[in-house]
Amino acid sequence: MRRIRQHVNPLKSDLLEIDVEPLDLPAGRRIEVELGSAEAHFLIDLARADPGGLYLGVEIRREVVDRANRACGAAGLDNVRSVFANMSVDLPHLFAPESVHRFHLNFPDPWWKSRQQKRRVVSPQLAQDIHAALAGGGELFVETDIFDIALEAMAVLEAEDPRRFTNAAAPWSFLAHNPFPARSRREKQCDLEGAKIWRLLYRKV
Repeated sequence: MRRIRQHVNPLKSDLLEIDVEPLDLPAGRRIEVELGSAEAHFLIDLARADPGGLYLGVEIRREVVDRANRACGAAGLDNVRSVFANMSVDLPHLFAPESVHRFHLNFPDPWWKSRQQKRRVVSPQLAQDIHAALAGGGELFVETDIFDIALEAMAVLEAEDPRRFTNAAAPWSFLAHNPFPARSRREKQCDLEGAKIWRLLYRKV
């Protein structure tokens, strides 16, 4: 079996020009999207806890998308689907304005080296794209075990324009617990290791 890449540079030229088409989403159904969904474990947990929603994963590794969709098909989960796209640039092409009820961003790649930090995904542009795709009162949930990434995300979401998002806990505050009936593979590993997780929940104003 070919080895799956764990980290992919989202700024590579071929990944900035993925041919994506708008998703045909059913009207009136709750849409939840995980950005960087990997094998869709988090989305599968959500779907099993609440089958009434439609759960979509955006993943930059095509082979992982194919694997996740095969696994969901075999499990009979027709309300979970992964798409091959680059979250850094493709959200406006995938989602109509105000069509998504909640975005999840679980444990984005840390890109430790200073020359790589421009690849980190929580940027003002991503925040703008998420805001445009969210329905009124829609939410963005972020969690990471890297404190610097949590602070960067908080700075982007709170310092830019206070009319876009409001912190569900309190200004410049973290959530104490994951409020959703789902956990990503990385979150489960952090729990086993006793690692601290930093969680943010924002609502569209």
